[in-house]
Amino acid sequence: MFSDIKSTPDLIQRVRYSKAKIEETAEWEEKKVNIYNYINDMMDDSQLGGGKQIENQPAANKVSARFATLSRRVMFILILTGIISLTVSFTLEIIKLKNNQSHLSDTGDNYTLQLQAKLLEMAANYSQLQNSYEILSKNHSQLTDQVNRLNNTITGKWCPDGWTRFRSSCYFKGEEKTTWYYGKTYCEQEGAHLVIINSKAEQEFIKQFNKNGESWIGLQGKWIDGQWTYDWKWVDESPLTQSFWGTEWPRNNYQPYGICCNSVGKWKQAYNTYHNWICEK
Repeated sequence: MFSDIKSTPDLIQRVRYSKAKIEETAEWEEKKVNIYNYINDMMDDSQLGGGKQIENQPAANKVSARFATLSRRVMFILILTGIISLTVSFTLEIIKLKNNQSHLSDTGDNYTLQLQAKLLEMAANYSQLQNSYEILSKNHSQLTDQVNRLNNTITGKWCPDGWTRFRSSCYFKGEEKTTWYYGKTYCEQEGAHLVIINSKAEQEFIKQFNKNGESWIGLQGKWIDGQWTYDWKWVDESPLTQSFWGTEWPRNNYQPYGICCNSVGKWKQAYNTYHNWICEK
């Protein structure tokens, strides 16, 4: 068989050609790999600013260079991702800040409106208080004037000779004994009237002023339907509101005039007989 092969020159030639072809193809593939790696290394160095050519690197150096290139790419991707994340976060914060500013603006507008309404209410209340104060001040001024006039009247009033002053009135006791009508007339001629007793204090004063004796006062029973009644009035036609009658007085016994005072300082009534009288003005 070996002799057959050697005896066949074409077959040997084809085998040699095929072997050379295979060797040539393997060498060419290795060259292509080297050229490809060389171009990649040149591109990596150019992009990263290295710009340095690498020739005839050992296999271990090529692996290290590839790993370094891969690391740089991963780092670049991570940095780019971080920048994108920061940009998105910053954008969201800006949007949130604008929303907060809008909310604060709306809140501020509402607070301003509430404050304005409160100020208007306070202004209205102040105006009412001012009006009330002016009214009270006016009333106080009027009352002060009235008190001053009253004080001037009381303190400035003088009593004629022979007259005795008690509070804001002057009193005179007639020493003659005469009728009730005569005493009434005398008092009127002096610009006065028979005494009108309106208080317990005045009653006590008249009791002491009259001393021991009985004097006419300005009290008279009214004649109705042909008889004297107990409808007593003062000489100025004012009704009797506070009385100081003695025991068992008054009586319906045709004694229509009031007298002060009996032995215990109380009133009693009498007919038109003769007594002293007391004037008041």
